[in-house]
Formats: sequence, structure tokens, C-alpha cells
Amino acid sequence: MMLPAHKVDDRIGTIWLNNVNCSGSESELLNCIFKTDASNCRHYGDVGIHCFLNCSTKDEGGLRMTESFAEIQERLEIKYKGEWGTVCDNQFDNDDAEVACRQLGYCSGLMIPAHKVDDGIGTIWLNNVNCSGSESELLNCTFNTDASNCRHYGDVGIHCFLNCSPDGEGGLRITEGFAGNQGRLEIYYKGEWGTLCDDQFENVDAEIACRQLGYCLALKLPSNKVNDGIGTIWVNNVNCSGSESYLLNCTYNHDISHCRHYNDVGIHCFLNCSTEDKGDLRITEDFAGNQGRLEIYYKGEWGTLCDNQFENVDAEVAYRQLGYCSGLKLPSNKVNDGMGNIWFNNVNYHGSESNLLNCTYNHDISPCRHYNDVGIHCFLDCSTEDEGDLRIIKGYAENQGRLEIKYKGEWGTVCDNQFENADVEVACRQLGYCSGQMIPAVRVNDGQGNIWLNDVSCSGSESKLLNCTYTTDTSLCRHSEDVGIHGFLICLSEDEGIILFKTNVQNNH
Repeated sequence: MMLPAHKVDDRIGTIWLNNVNCSGSESELLNCIFKTDASNCRHYGDVGIHCFLNCSTKDEGGLRMTESFAEIQERLEIKYKGEWGTVCDNQFDNDDAEVACRQLGYCSGLMIPAHKVDDGIGTIWLNNVNCSGSESELLNCTFNTDASNCRHYGDVGIHCFLNCSPDGEGGLRITEGFAGNQGRLEIYYKGEWGTLCDDQFENVDAEIACRQLGYCLALKLPSNKVNDGIGTIWVNNVNCSGSESYLLNCTYNHDISHCRHYNDVGIHCFLNCSTEDKGDLRITEDFAGNQGRLEIYYKGEWGTLCDNQFENVDAEVAYRQLGYCSGLKLPSNKVNDGMGNIWFNNVNYHGSESNLLNCTYNHDISPCRHYNDVGIHCFLDCSTEDEGDLRIIKGYAENQGRLEIKYKGEWGTVCDNQFENADVEVACRQLGYCSGQMIPAVRVNDGQGNIWLNDVSCSGSESKLLNCTYTTDTSLCRHSEDVGIHGFLICLSEDEGIILFKTNVQNNH
């Protein structure tokens, strides 16, 4: 489907096509009717599209989810009378969401509140959907097609689940999270899904919940990082010893008189865990498993490290201990505050340690607060760090972000003066990508340390960036001018009419 222009990042360069008109049977875009006169076009009108890997094979009644961060949650659309349209949320509830999700191949689902769903466009096909819960398709439920009282701000959104607890008493699920392993915890009780109040809910209770869900380790999320649930709050004052196999085996009560949904329990579960020996490390509260707050297991408990004197060289020990080949220290303002013990301060690496506990450190954490917690960014794929090696860091994904170069034995940045597409192509090819584009400086996180190169000028045929012409006079450069690039792993041959997808460039601010 086509995306609204305001949801598409503006491109740079030539606008090639205008007034494209396809019948729908063409195999290539250039087989459609189009014009090359783009004099009335601007980049804020660049086309954006949303493609689907999994589509319903049927016409009438086929379903899809659109406009989402992931394909498992967002606005529900239905194919009706030969066209895709939306469903009005009048009387639409979790029973109806379950049927829709099962039709889409998932095992369960929830309705998302309308204010969390992007408004659709076009026809609103169904209203007052009412499913018993046993139907195999949404069109088997009762509904009407009078949507005269509906608007697109009332479009139905759903969240579907691939892995579900059997709907027996005490089954658990994680919902409304950034990823499937973190979010609001819900429990199946008395035949309905509901939430848990976070009174006295601790990490040990989260561990039982995560183990029940098939994970090995867990953290409780602060309430302000958990989306408010809806419906019944089933359980309060959960108290687990740590040996239970199910959350309902812990002690708890049903007194939820003072609980509200802003007290709903949220958890973060981990698939890969250390054996929790003294000095073991983990990275928590991150978008991906390789960056976030660094925690250490000490005296039988997980805790954080204070960032006083903690430098990139100290991060080296941590990332090697965690099985990565390279890494960086994150600025404190980009690290979520931890809780509990701050175990170490003034960590100092001497160059040969294989374990962070082998470094020098002290336990005087009197000047430390959790806003000083250490955060690190680890890399699985690293160059051999020869002169001129490149890496991309601090991007939304590993193929986009700030470009750094190894020069004179240290990593540093590249100034964007005269840095053009030909220079980007050389850098991306050196990194193993087939093509790339430059990211505007305003969307690149500022680096730190040395700015090594300026006025880079490549012909486009070079195999390494250091084979291009450049200067090392960076006296007029600032880190606000650091080069950022976006590398593409999949490129088509350079024939007329190829289509290249550009993912939205976002940075971890």
C-alpha cells in the first residue's frame, strides 16, 4: 500500500518519475504510464510504500495489518467488495481481535486502543463486529456495514501473538512492548486476560514469570515504562521465593482496591543469560541486546557500575567478556537509569584483563547516582582494525549511523565537508555493502574524540576510503559535522527501472 507523504523521509537528488499510472497487471514499474516532467514536484512529495511478505490468498474477507513498527500489531484492514478498508471499533473487543489474529495465522490477540492506532484512509467497511470467539474468519462474526457514525480515528487496531500460553488458569503473556520479550505482563485468570498490580512485585517475581514464559532471566520494568492495560487487574502483592515454576505458585492476593492500570506490572525477559557467577555481566534496557546499561553480578545480586573514569578502554574488557569483538562506552545521558546497588566505581583497565573484576576499581560510590550508570555498545562484526578500517555506530540499525575510521591506531570520525555520494559508495563497499547514501548531519549522533579526515574526494572506483584524496586538516570541523551513512545489503543490477527501498533513518537519541 502507499504511505502518506508526511510519513516518508525526504530524499535528495533527482525525482525521476511523475504521474505514474499502473493498471495493476504490469511486472515492472516502467511498464506503467508515467511522465518524467517533475518540475512541479518536491522531495516532500516522494513516494513511500509498505510491502507485505504475508498476504491473504483470498479476496473477500482477507485481512492485513498496516502502519506498524512490526507486522504483529497495528491497524486492521479487511478486503471487502474488492477493496481494502478499515473496521470501526464500535463494540470491537478482545474476542473479535482473537478471531482476526487467528485468521492471520497467530495464536491469540488483543485489541489496541484507537488513540494508539494510526488513522486509515478510504472506506470503513465493517461496524459493530461481534464474535463469539470460536469463528475462523472475521466475516463469520455478526457485523453491519453501516459506518455512518464512524471516523478513521476509530479504526480498529490489534496486537497478535505468535507464542501463547495455553489458556489455562495462570497462563502468561507479554503485551504492548517494544519487543516480544518486554512489556506489560498479563495473566489468564477466571477465563479472562488481565493485569497484575506492581505492589511488592520485584525482580525475583519477574524471574518466575519469565521462566514460565520460556526465558532464563528477567528484570521488572519501572511502571512509567509500561503502557497502561485495560480490563481486570487480577493479582496484587505477588511474592515468590524464586524456586516456583509458575507465577500462581507464588503467594499473592486479590485486593486490588488501591491499584490502577498505571501500576500494571511490566517485565523484560532475556533468552541468553549468564550462569550468574561472581563478576558475570549483562546489558539491559536496550533496543537491541548489544547496547544499553552494563550490569555486573556481585555478592549474589545484579547491580550497576559508576562511570567515573570509565573510558572506551574499560569498555573493551566488558565487551570481550560478553563475547563481542569491539565496543564503545555510551554517554550517560543515553543510558536508562538503573536501580538497586551500584557496585563499582573508578574502574581502570591495564590492557590484559579478561574479566572486569581483574581490573582495578573501588567500592566508594558515595558520589555516584544511577544517572551515572555505565552504558556500552558492543559489536559482533569488527574489522581487523588495520589503518583505514571503517565502522558504523549509533544508528537505528547496524547498517546506518555515524561513519568512523581507524587512523593512527585510534577510531575517529570523518568531517562532511565535500563528502558526496561517490565517497559514500566507496565507504559502503569497503564495509561489505553494495551501495549506500549519505545521512544528513542533523540525523547523525555527534561523535567524540578525533576527527581524522576532511575534504574526502573519491572517484567512486576506490576499494578503500583512504585510497581517495583527503586532508587531515580538521581545524574547522566539529562533531556536529560528522559523516553519517546508510549502507544497503541488497541492491539490484543497474538496469533501467530498478527499485531501491530506503528504510527510515532514525537514530538512538
